[in-house]
Amino acid sequence: MKKTLLIILLVITITGIYGVYLFNKEPKDIRDAKADFEIDSSELIKEFATNEEGASKKYLDKILTVTGHVREVDISSASVFMEGSDPLSSITCSFYPDELDHLKNLKAGDEIQVKGKCTGKLMDIVMNNCSLNNSNKN
Repeated sequence: MKKTLLIILLVITITGIYGVYLFNKEPKDIRDAKADFEIDSSELIKEFATNEEGASKKYLDKILTVTGHVREVDISSASVFMEGSDPLSSITCSFYPDELDHLKNLKAGDEIQVKGKCTGKLMDIVMNNCSLNNSNKN
């Protein structure tokens, strides 16, 4: 009986420690990771518009390098909205906080290349943990 209780307490303790570790673990920095796909913003928007399920299977949780034009920059949320083939849709790119200084130099119409993790489509296609390609950093 004591052995069983000790084993149960040990399993609970180990599980709790592992849970705390996972909760506090920093997300992987993808800036140096190789992109799974390189694509133009218009083509990405077009793929999601014509076959959202297929595009989600292809791009969800993948690292993308997307080339396109800036529609809008939101410094307060460290985000850039990229335009594409559909005027009602865009790609929302949320950047690492230390990329903020580079975003301040961007303006609507600038061509940029962004690398980030595609997390799917809500109203827009969403990319997180983004960074600008080095040629865009001034």
